Amino acid sequence: MNTINKKLNNSTFLKSSKIITRLRKKMINDLSNIIIEKILKFDNNANKIELYKKMLKRGMHYGHNIVKCHPEMKRFIKTESNNKNLINLIQTKYYLKKCLWTLAQLSYKQKNILFVGTTIPSSRFIGTAAIKTRSFFVNIRWLGGMLTNWKTIKKLIIKLHTLEKEQKSKIFKNLPKKQSAARQKERLRLEKYLKGIALIQKFPEIIIMTSQKRDISAALECQKLGITNFSIIDTDCDPRLADYIIPANDDSASSIKFILYYYSKAIRTGLILYNMRERLKKHFKISKLFTEQSNVKTSIKKKSRMN
Repeated sequence: MNTINKKLNNSTFLKSSKIITRLRKKMINDLSNIIIEKILKFDNNANKIELYKKMLKRGMHYGHNIVKCHPEMKRFIKTESNNKNLINLIQTKYYLKKCLWTLAQLSYKQKNILFVGTTIPSSRFIGTAAIKTRSFFVNIRWLGGMLTNWKTIKKLIIKLHTLEKEQKSKIFKNLPKKQSAARQKERLRLEKYLKGIALIQKFPEIIIMTSQKRDISAALECQKLGITNFSIIDTDCDPRLADYIIPANDDSASSIKFILYYYSKAIRTGLILYNMRERLKKHFKISKLFTEQSNVKTSIKKKSRMN
């Protein structure tokens, strides 16, 4: 009888735990969908024209000269004026929404993100967006083989850390003048190009680009290694080199700032959801322990009664 009761208790406990896990998964998914919809809702339903007004103010519709237009970008062009292409902002809005949704999901999965933008309008905003989202960035110059030759880049990062430690411990002062000056020069050079990825530990899984034409080598490396690439595509860019595109002006600082603001918002949303999931997991673990303890107590009481 005792063995039958034990089996029954175990089966009921397993069933209840399965139901709890299912409910937990459903609750997390529902919560994530609600929060993403709330946070990433950047267009006001009462007045949808306001968003397009904002985009026009920032000059997101301006493209390059008609001669420079890439044949694959013709589907994103609305009209032409003063020998310049004008981008269709309806498509820009559609692709922006799509990118934000996928970015939120990827950041929720704790993917390693790297921001890339070496042009003068984007370099400043790239750094701030990466710092806000606890990501990494390259905003001075894309070194050739930064992804394909990752081992050497890691060695350079280690070298930079050792030089920084030497400077803090005042080893440079004990060295001869020429040697200390050479080491200082090398430290500054490495810091200039690698300061945005100095604390990186894992290989980048997502690349966010703001200037494809300038950093074409980065786009080609992403394609070669199969890394997910988010790019702002102007009329002179190739959309086939990116996985997720936003057809917009990549020369305007205000246009880049506008897109990066929503990018960082999406990434932070994903991080918030991840932290919520971890808290819920802890909470359910504690509740599970309490249920187990109560089951043990009830079984002990039953045994004592039987005896």
